[in-house]
Amino acid sequence: MSDVATRTPLILPAPDAQVIEVTGEDRLTHLDATTTQALKGARPGTATAALVLDANGNPLAMFDVLVLPDRVWLVSPSVDVTAVVMDVIAARTFLADARFAPLDHTVVRTTLPPDDARRLWSGTTTVPDPGAVRTTPSGGSAIAADAAGTLTLVGPAAEVATLVERLRGAGAVDADDAATDAWHVAAGRPAWGREVAPPHLPEELGLLPTHVHLAKGCYPGQEAVARMWMLGRPRRRLARVRVADTGGALLPVTPGWSTGEGRETVEVTRLADDGTALAFVPGASEPGGTLTTADAAITVLEVVGDDPVPPGHDPAMKRRRDRDRA
Repeated sequence: MSDVATRTPLILPAPDAQVIEVTGEDRLTHLDATTTQALKGARPGTATAALVLDANGNPLAMFDVLVLPDRVWLVSPSVDVTAVVMDVIAARTFLADARFAPLDHTVVRTTLPPDDARRLWSGTTTVPDPGAVRTTPSGGSAIAADAAGTLTLVGPAAEVATLVERLRGAGAVDADDAATDAWHVAAGRPAWGREVAPPHLPEELGLLPTHVHLAKGCYPGQEAVARMWMLGRPRRRLARVRVADTGGALLPVTPGWSTGEGRETVEVTRLADDGTALAFVPGASEPGGTLTTADAAITVLEVVGDDPVPPGHDPAMKRRRDRDRA
């Protein structure tokens, strides 16, 4: 993904986020069986993400997964996702030893690079490498870093606030709605309820590299994910784009704006001040291409999650779309 929209480190509050603690000997195997992510053998210290899908592959929930030595924390973006986790996963453990309990924790994200955070919090806490999570010295909070290096602070409000104040002292600023949108656009990061919503499937959302493992066993919605990956093509893809009029000048649009018809429709979900946006574009769109309609010219800067070998895919296995290209 591209650089974030601003060089100034951002503090990205997540006031609607909730934390669910999962304990019990079967916690990882149960999560493995019910989500899109391979978690059965996940080692303590792993930070990843997962989806819960319906039988047709539509997202019912998404969350970060922080694997700690004796428990797992699921970082849910909202109360409705927490409800799905408790109703669909927690209430259907059958004979599995897996127990789910919501925690009264605070969640904050920051775009401060991990190397800078290590210097800032030196002697206070440990900052993990991308794809990892570490607990604070107290053991009550955790810091996770995703593959892009974005840090997530999770824990009791007082301890998280202490770390956040250190961020502010180092020049990080609290992101308003515009800055948050700009970060989502620049990072190519779809959000629950905005981009991540039915009828968009995981591959259309660019979530295969981060939230799905293609080689794991059965889970609800797996057939839909595998069928699209092996036999079909996404009809739509989430992409970073630049929206201009037919003369090349930036076109002022708002979320929900669309142009084109049928499978050639482009629909904007989120905008940044520099004229870039996140938008659903036709599935065959390629980076560098321009989609021209009667009233706009949309340049595709980057297709979100466009990884030819996402986790679990065997490169030796030829897909129908690969054979078509040959």
